[in-house]
Amino acid sequence: MDVKTTLTTPGWHRTLLIRRSLAAFLLLIAAILFIRSLISTDPQVAVFVSDIPAGAAITASDVNLQNIPSALVPHTAVLDTSDAVGRIAASAITAGEIVTSPRFVGNELIASFVGNGTEDFSGEQLHMVPLKLADPSVIPLLHHGDTISVISHDPGSGLPHTIAAGGKVVLVGESGTSDPSTVLIALPESSSGLVAAASLSAPLAVVLTGDRSG
Repeated sequence: MDVKTTLTTPGWHRTLLIRRSLAAFLLLIAAILFIRSLISTDPQVAVFVSDIPAGAAITASDVNLQNIPSALVPHTAVLDTSDAVGRIAASAITAGEIVTSPRFVGNELIASFVGNGTEDFSGEQLHMVPLKLADPSVIPLLHHGDTISVISHDPGSGLPHTIAAGGKVVLVGESGTSDPSTVLIALPESSSGLVAAASLSAPLAVVLTGDRSG
């Protein structure tokens, strides 16, 4: 029985031929994809394979290497998974994201805020300061990257007093190792010292002053 007759005649032979043809087609597709993966010139970069909360440390099971088209790879992409393991997520991360250095707490994150390395626009070195807020209920309202001013009250008059302006929120949200009443902010060196000293003797609050303040 020829192929044409088998295909036009209902029965077991036609079913078997169709199944074999489909299996052969799938094997051909698999072979093509395998060969393509062998000759692919797409670079391998680290990709998150788990959802990660802000403030959590990255583990080896959270990242792996994947081939990504060159046009989609940012210049801050992490190329080795070991460079991500142990670092702290600055904000919530979704599985499938390409791993980039500004996603972690550190100098790369600050550089992404100010666009001028780890210095602010006046050329002053930036430092990261943990800030314990008098009212921690405002912390969920803060976002990674927000611009804020640090406020306290004047001991003499009781009026609000701005201790530092132009700070950047680096890390917000609870984690297994963080104090839920604390937020990590980046400030110029001179302002960071003032804020650290004020936190020892007075309750502190923050006020949004950036794009979201309106």
